[in-house]
Amino acid sequence: MSPDVSGATPSVRQLHCPDGANIDVYCSGSGPALLLVHGWSIDHRSFAPQIEPFSREMRVITYDRRGFGKSTAAPDLSAELDDIDCILDSLGVSQVHLLGVSQGGRLALRYAATRPHRLASLILQGAVLDGYAAEESPEEQLPLGYYQELALQGRMAEVRRLWLEHPMMSAGVNDPALREEIRALVADYSGADLTATTPPARPFDVDVMAALQKIDLPTLVITGALETSGRKAHARKICELLRGAREIEMAHSGHLSNLTEAESYNAAVLAFCRAVESAA
Repeated sequence: MSPDVSGATPSVRQLHCPDGANIDVYCSGSGPALLLVHGWSIDHRSFAPQIEPFSREMRVITYDRRGFGKSTAAPDLSAELDDIDCILDSLGVSQVHLLGVSQGGRLALRYAATRPHRLASLILQGAVLDGYAAEESPEEQLPLGYYQELALQGRMAEVRRLWLEHPMMSAGVNDPALREEIRALVADYSGADLTATTPPARPFDVDVMAALQKIDLPTLVITGALETSGRKAHARKICELLRGAREIEMAHSGHLSNLTEAESYNAAVLAFCRAVESAA
C-alpha cells in the first residue's frame, strides 16, 4: 500500500510544527483541496486506493498523524487540530474538504466543531462522536484498556494480532491480498500512544455535539453494511445533529470501506465533492 499508486506520486514536505514536532505531508493533484486523515494504528498509506482517482480532480493532501507512520511527533490527540491548521496554512489552503476515517473521523468532527469556517465539506467514515455513547456487543467493543496493558508489558505483537481479528479490522475484508496489506500496515504500528503517559482517548474540552447542531455544513457519512452496531449508531447520530448531512451505505464493507470497496467509495466521494463545489 505504497503512496505511489498508478503513476500518482505525491510530493513530500516535512512540516515543522510550533511545538518542534516534524510531520511528513504528501500532496498530489490540483484543484479544490481534500485532506485525508487516517485512523488508529495505521498511517497515510491506508489511502493508497484513493490517491490517484482523487488527484485527477482535487489537490489531495495526506500525512502521518502524531504517533503513527513516519511521524516523529509524540502521540497527542489534543495537538492534532493545530497540526491540521499548520498543514493547511503551510500549503496556503484557506478552505478544505476534510475526510476522516475512524479516529481520524473523530478528529474531523472536532475540527468541524471548532473551525467550521475552514471547511468546504466534511466526509466521515466509521467516525466516533465525542459525547455520544452507543450500545455495543462485547465482541464489538474496542478494549483499549486491555491493549494498553499488553503494550506496557511489551506485548505489542499480541496487540496487533488481537486488533487484526477485531470486527472493525476484519469484517468485509475477504481478499487475501488486501488482508496482507492491512496486516503490513498494522505491523508498523508502534503502540506509542498506548504506552504514553497521557491516556490515549482522554476527553475533549469542547461539547462537540452541541457545536455541531449550530453548523450547516455539507457532510457525507459513509457506513459499511457490515460495520459494527456502535459505529452505525454514531453515524445516525451525526446525521441527526449536522444539518446538511446525508449517509450512504457500502453494501459489502465493514469499517474499512475505502479499502474493501475502493471504486464505489471513490466515486461517491468525488461526486459529493463535485456537488459541493458546484453549489459554492
